[in-house]
Amino acid sequence: MTNTGKTNVERSTKKTDEQGHLRRHNLPKSLIAELIGTFFLVEAALLSPPGLTFALVGLTLLVMVIAIGKVSGAHLNPAVTAGLVAARQFHWRDGLLYVLVQVIGAFLALGLGQIVGRRLPEAAPGSQVNAVIFEMLGTALLVFVVTRVVISKVPEAASALAIGLALSVGIALAGASSGGVLNPAIALALLTGNLVAGSLGLGGVIYLLMPLLAGVGAALLARYLTPYGATEQDRDEITAAPKKP
Repeated sequence: MTNTGKTNVERSTKKTDEQGHLRRHNLPKSLIAELIGTFFLVEAALLSPPGLTFALVGLTLLVMVIAIGKVSGAHLNPAVTAGLVAARQFHWRDGLLYVLVQVIGAFLALGLGQIVGRRLPEAAPGSQVNAVIFEMLGTALLVFVVTRVVISKVPEAASALAIGLALSVGIALAGASSGGVLNPAIALALLTGNLVAGSLGLGGVIYLLMPLLAGVGAALLARYLTPYGATEQDRDEITAAPKKP
């Protein structure tokens, strides 16, 4: 092997070791940030006045992207995490832990909401087909925007605005047909608390499985639109937190 080859291997090994150290060092803080962010996202939905849920939840996500985006990436949604993993913008092992703390954050928020007597209005889809379509459509919009923001390294303020507005639009579009949940972690808490119409099995398909599938599909489409080679470079630089939105 030439000296140049050895140098490249040494750099690659050193880079990998540094990334592993960064991931181990940052992961606990990232998980705490994800739990806090998901908690406040659900509380915004619980405490918002009727008719303003889409706006307040979107604004909450916007400020959370600014507040904790540099810590965890502010996923706050298993569909977003799954999408970024599929797009090779996030490590799958860290993604599993993210989903776990997102679910915990949603249940903590729902528990507090029930203690103070505030509950999300029951989502009563007009039809099962419409609920599936609109949950997938709203989630796909959100995850597509998040993935494009991450890959394109959009400045922080612009990314927060884009992501917050994407969630607001998604909730507004899906609200009349499915309740506009668009988040499997929140959906799991709602299904457990009987706040979503339908059986657990049917609700699991509409509110858990379909948003995950839509998120993965949207993220892959967003990655496909990226110039060739750019995503491979990003993948080599993954740490516990995704690229700064």
